[in-house]
Amino acid sequence: MKQEIKKAVKCNNGTFVGKETDELIIWKGIPYATQPLGKLRWQKALPAADDDGVYDATKPGHVPIGPVNDSMGTAEFGEDCLVLNIYCNTGCTDGKKSVMVWIHGGGFCAESQASPLYDLTGIAKQCPDILFVSIDYRLGFLGFMNFERVPGGENFKEAGNLGLLDQLEALRWIQKNIAAFGGDPGNVTIFGESAGSASVTFLPLIEGSEGLFKRIIAQSANIAYCDTMEHGIHVTQNFLSVTGCQTMDELMALTTGQLVDAYLKAALIDKNCLLGTANFPLLDGVTLPEDRAEMYKMWGDGKRAKIDMMIGSNQDEIRYFVPSEGGEEGFLNTLRWIAKRDRALLNEQEKAMYDEFMGTLAAESEGSRLEQYCNDMNFRAGNTNMAIRHAAAGGNTYMYFIKKPVTTPQLGAIHSCEIPYLFDTCLPDPMGSGEIVSTEDCEFRHVVKEMWANFARTGNPSTGKYEWKKFSGENRQTMVFDDTIGMQKDIFEKREDLMMSWAERLGNGSSKRVC
Repeated sequence: MKQEIKKAVKCNNGTFVGKETDELIIWKGIPYATQPLGKLRWQKALPAADDDGVYDATKPGHVPIGPVNDSMGTAEFGEDCLVLNIYCNTGCTDGKKSVMVWIHGGGFCAESQASPLYDLTGIAKQCPDILFVSIDYRLGFLGFMNFERVPGGENFKEAGNLGLLDQLEALRWIQKNIAAFGGDPGNVTIFGESAGSASVTFLPLIEGSEGLFKRIIAQSANIAYCDTMEHGIHVTQNFLSVTGCQTMDELMALTTGQLVDAYLKAALIDKNCLLGTANFPLLDGVTLPEDRAEMYKMWGDGKRAKIDMMIGSNQDEIRYFVPSEGGEEGFLNTLRWIAKRDRALLNEQEKAMYDEFMGTLAAESEGSRLEQYCNDMNFRAGNTNMAIRHAAAGGNTYMYFIKKPVTTPQLGAIHSCEIPYLFDTCLPDPMGSGEIVSTEDCEFRHVVKEMWANFARTGNPSTGKYEWKKFSGENRQTMVFDDTIGMQKDIFEKREDLMMSWAERLGNGSSKRVC
């Protein structure tokens, strides 16, 4: 079905007028929920109210409050940040375009869709039959908090996972309104990297998510990225200490400026990756189960098997954090700390398995062994665990592994290195020397877009040149992206299985110093 593409689109909560440029119409800053202001602060987002008004949608909305505004001066912080952007290619007038919804990363405490890294213009130009959407959601102190020990906190029982609930509200808005933009609400894929990747693995587990999306693409994170309610108390205490507040009434009275200031001050309390401001989604027994292991079981049931899954990681994920640890020496010391602490939390059988894991890497340097441990613990063990369960339940499951390095040799194929190829954007060098992904044309740049788009269209990422075989726990077929691209079986020789018992139990909590 063909239809005229219009800049002014009527939605349930208003008519939004986008901007047309270079064969694209882009709508920015569309509110997808009632904004969580005033008495709605720290409450579950409510649906956007019906509205017959006409609104300009050519400028970004407010950036979710966090420690850094990554919009490069294009947007301001604001609590009224529950907005989304839509990218439509006018070269295709199909009235039922597949829909891909991007959820940004940032450790659940930072970043926004306004970052130049997450500009979807490039991929929208190259995939005209797909409608692209990006969303913002509450972060850190506003999105993931445990108030159970704060007087008045009993009225904020969903505060531990508001950011995830925001994402679900965005997906509900998309179901209600995306057809007016030419999208097919019956063919929605959610995809994200890092915290965004973890989000797309959490969302199918939350009550009320069924029918909001058909497929997920999880890039470099999984359901291991959650915290206990006890850990949440630590972050809440940091928040209370920097604001001087003691009750929920006092917290509710804080101004937006005071909230921004609190992020900056709390980041100095725990200097390791903004832990002063960072909870991951909380195992609250309300939105998510209290037991992390229960979530892995859920990924092996029939309900989740109906959702198509693509999941993967990069070869040198953990080296992304070399700069934040002060260079190679500080980074190695941090890895030693992580490994020592993790081993101390294991039972005797697990310690023997830990030693066996390290034994599989005996020929490598200490640093390489520790890096591989942290890569597996924080990314691959959880990914593989989920994929095995999903495939065994009959789910449509695909695994990938990226080895293509960035241009800074000592970093390798770090965390997030695939994003500039996927979106044709720029990744700043964490070492501080410009950009680290070449803008030169290469096969990977084209193939990654084609495979991601094919998966969104049909549930099969294969191309005319490359057949992507399904993953199973037996053969562990994996699409490997390097100088050459192709399928490989069981590339880690099941070594990640050695840590699955404690990786499932601990998640990445013990390693959160760098993640």
